[in-house]
Amino acid sequence: MSSVRVIMAERAMLLVLDAECPLCRRAAHFVLHHARAPVYLASLHDTLAQRLGEHFGADPSQLDSVWLVRGGELHRDSSALWRLAQGLQWPWRGLAALRWLPRGWRDGVYHLVGRWRHRLASATDWSPQAHASWISHLDEATCRRLDLPFALVNDDADTPVH
Repeated sequence: MSSVRVIMAERAMLLVLDAECPLCRRAAHFVLHHARAPVYLASLHDTLAQRLGEHFGADPSQLDSVWLVRGGELHRDSSALWRLAQGLQWPWRGLAALRWLPRGWRDGVYHLVGRWRHRLASATDWSPQAHASWISHLDEATCRRLDLPFALVNDDADTPVH
């Protein structure tokens, strides 16, 4: 494996999701359990998503998507999922091969599952590992790990635990 791939796989990731969705919660637990790099979690319902949306020109009120912030870029829909898979342990990292499918197919399946996501999984609570990964604002260290500009740092933010 080239050093560029290793560096990309080990970069920290911020997964911004619908925190009220049972399928999204289960997926977040799975990612935390199988990730090779630090993973932060945030909700599309929080002000952090608003700040990221303004920075990247995305609308967090569209709760039919998951966002992945990695390497200073925002990825959505199926593009976020295959990039997320790059940061997982084997054999799950193999799911990154989905990038070779036509984007229309990937996003079509993604949005079909998205429409049914509240019915596809039973309700679950956040695990202690998820609580430890949850962020409600960005500090300088987190911005550095995610390759985001320090202008997104919120110095006066509280850090409520979800």
